[in-house]
Amino acid sequence: MKIYLIRHGETDWNLMGKIQGREDIPLNDTGRNQALRCARAFKEKGIRNIISSPLIRALETAKIISDKTVKTDVIIDKDLIERDFGLMSGMTYDRSKYFDTFDHEDTMEPLEKVGKRFIGCIRRYAERFSGQDIIMVSHGAAINSVIKTLTKGDKGSGKTRLKNACISILTYKDREINLSSFNLSPEEFMDIEG
Repeated sequence: MKIYLIRHGETDWNLMGKIQGREDIPLNDTGRNQALRCARAFKEKGIRNIISSPLIRALETAKIISDKTVKTDVIIDKDLIERDFGLMSGMTYDRSKYFDTFDHEDTMEPLEKVGKRFIGCIRRYAERFSGQDIIMVSHGAAINSVIKTLTKGDKGSGKTRLKNACISILTYKDREINLSSFNLSPEEFMDIEG
């Protein structure tokens, strides 16, 4: 089976370069259009289950995809929520680099913890919907933590900047999770998946 990880569409904070973390920032018009492009990419995939982070930017992305494809309720799971960036939430990336020099990273959720909870969530739904492909809508740092874990640090957190509304493809077979592709635009996804 395949698990499609989708990063939420763009928000105004993405445009400003602000760290969103657990702040509940809605999609902007571009983000809603990006979600519609994802929906078109999944229209013929036969997906029946979409699971989302509870944060509005992810949930809105998931609902747009669901409304145009599966037309079922989106399952909300707190384990797909974004990394808690603590005192760095709301800062721009340039300012956060400066802020890091004062050893305030201890206010952030440890990256290993993010990856562990997200991968646990993937396993739970892969077992629950055994044999059915699923979509999970989440956030950049959270998805990157999974990519980092699955590639043993070759890709993901610290190395990959995920695009808004990008699609990453995981396979789940014999209780093993593997990364097939990542950071695909909806158009790149359609080229690969047909």
